Amino acid sequence: MILKELEDDRRCDRANARSLDALAKLAASAMADYSAGKTQEFAPETL
Repeated sequence: MILKELEDDRRCDRANARSLDALAKLAASAMADYSAGKTQEFAPETL
């Protein structure tokens, strides 16, 4: 039982690490677009 929980924890840690890597890449891309003037202001009333 404890070994299964430890393995589940390790699996979650690996999945979280991959998610954080992907999020960091998306953030870097968004900042590059912003710096290059390729973005526009968000207008929620247009949704």
